[in-house]
Amino acid sequence: MKQHRFLKEAGNLLNRLREIRRDLHQHPELGTQEMRTSRIVADYLKDLGLDVRTNIGGYGVVATLSAGEAEKCVALRADMDALPMQEKNDVPYASNRPGVAHCCGHDGHTAILLGTASLLCKFADYLKGSVKFVFQPSEDTAPGGAIPMIADGTLREPDVDGIFSLHLNPDLPEGTVGVKSGFCTISSAEFILRMIGKGGHVASPHESVDPVFMAAMVIMAGQTIVSRRIDPLDPAILSFCTVQGGTASNIIPEAVTLTGSIRSLNPEKREALANELDRVAQGVARTGGGTCRLTVKREYPSVFNHPELTAEFKRSAAKIVPADKVIELQAPSMTGEDVAYFHQKVPGVHWLLGTANPAMGFTHPLHSPFFDFNEEAMPLGAAIQACCAVDFLNYRQKKSLSPDLGNKS
Repeated sequence: MKQHRFLKEAGNLLNRLREIRRDLHQHPELGTQEMRTSRIVADYLKDLGLDVRTNIGGYGVVATLSAGEAEKCVALRADMDALPMQEKNDVPYASNRPGVAHCCGHDGHTAILLGTASLLCKFADYLKGSVKFVFQPSEDTAPGGAIPMIADGTLREPDVDGIFSLHLNPDLPEGTVGVKSGFCTISSAEFILRMIGKGGHVASPHESVDPVFMAAMVIMAGQTIVSRRIDPLDPAILSFCTVQGGTASNIIPEAVTLTGSIRSLNPEKREALANELDRVAQGVARTGGGTCRLTVKREYPSVFNHPELTAEFKRSAAKIVPADKVIELQAPSMTGEDVAYFHQKVPGVHWLLGTANPAMGFTHPLHSPFFDFNEEAMPLGAAIQACCAVDFLNYRQKKSLSPDLGNKS
């Protein structure tokens, strides 16, 4: 079979994929709330004649394409949820929901995987096994939708032998593919730090304990934790992202709450960063005459790309794009991804589809209110995923590959 047929056929799907993506973009839904999105996905898959299951782990959708007599099964996964932020793009398909937007590309991921499903249904005769199309809710809202989907049997009946997923990436040129063998993302945690003082009148600061001052000191001192306490060759992040406190300009508040993110390549370093933040906060609180309370919510572990499957994925991708556009990434991303939980159960590959296109103005980073991408990249993603699934089922020997067993936190 000439694999470039996938790309040609995917090109014929562009208008339909664009229509779906723009509809989802205009009607974004937050994690655990993807009712409309999941209905659109399920209806599309049912129209393809697939066996479709809904309400998996929340609003998750799983569709199965069974072809051939081989026992192998490959899963392809996309996330569906939007972000709690205001979009600022001036485009006809901009979000019509205030404070909710698809600024992380999940609408594109969903449309691309629907395109992949169409391709594989058309070319089902080439498959030697089953394909599961996994549409996951709540990737951006910890603890994420992967765990409940796994608990609801997503990886069983038939048992999944490998899983693949993509993420749009504006750091890579449009038309390129990026993938890293081994750990490709970091482990993350959210922290909530409450600096507690004694409220009072702004005219009598000596009678109060100012939590605003303490919060400012923690933010300043916290910036030195990574720069002065962590090996500069060891990737780590400690970022303060929100500051909340006070009700009026003439009232010293009782407390100020800081929230942020801790990220590192391994869970042990993540714990060390949390402990160091607590030490700094306790010291500032004692100096300021107040107290503090730190809560750390462990989020996603690092995503582990199976080395053998990664090598096979690169060969499949090179059938769709020139080999020099398949880029072996050298460093892990500092983002978090709950596809890590799927990779802990079965071997998998999480890869990046480049979307940077300066000529068209598509250069804004993920989670920017201006993030957008050229929709003509979607057929490329669909073709690569289809080729990857066919190659996995047709050429991979039926044997056990160990998933990521060393990163459970």
